[in-house]
Amino acid sequence: MLTINNLYAGYSKDNPVLKGIDLTVSDGEVVGILGRNGSGKSTLAKVICGIVPFVSGEIWLDDEQILGKQTYEIARKGVGFFLQGGRVFGNLTVTENLHFACSGLKNDEKNKRINEIRDWFEVLQKPGRLKMKATYLSGGEKHQLALAMVLLQKPKFLILDEPSAGLSSANSRLLFQTLFKIKESRLRGILIIEQNISIAASLCNNLLFMHESKLNFND
Repeated sequence: MLTINNLYAGYSKDNPVLKGIDLTVSDGEVVGILGRNGSGKSTLAKVICGIVPFVSGEIWLDDEQILGKQTYEIARKGVGFFLQGGRVFGNLTVTENLHFACSGLKNDEKNKRINEIRDWFEVLQKPGRLKMKATYLSGGEKHQLALAMVLLQKPKFLILDEPSAGLSSANSRLLFQTLFKIKESRLRGILIIEQNISIAASLCNNLLFMHESKLNFND
């Protein structure tokens, strides 16, 4: 599904953040990457999505090379990216955020996609929340909304950068339970960047550790 070969990447060509990264996420697999702050975990996610520049290497999605493509092109190929912190538009209501994520679609298709994912997220099942500006949502609700917005794009492969960051243990478990349901129903693969080992282990088939800009397999 996703294959990374000998990836060197970062803002400095002379001292890249990532050094010789090799990684494979097979069809139907959930892979977690753990590591301390500053180890390069989030940089890897952003390189895959075309946000951080690369020096050399390859990134394949199925049989297509995506390294070097623009972020919007990678999204169109089927890669969804959940940004750390659960980014939403605070000055827009929940409904307006959802419609923004469906920009370019006809109203019937927008409503169809929103209805398809509504049962996965508590925040979308509360009429009062739908009319509320996102800035007033709780941290857990913002994460739910942010993930819902990604899923409205119908990705086949999902990358999550620190999805449990800033959440209580209860909200983290709820979010990962939702991810499990989503994975079973519509996603071909997931790559999770995390610090919480117990939470990641509950969902992932394989765990890897980022240390000194390199990936090490869990023994």
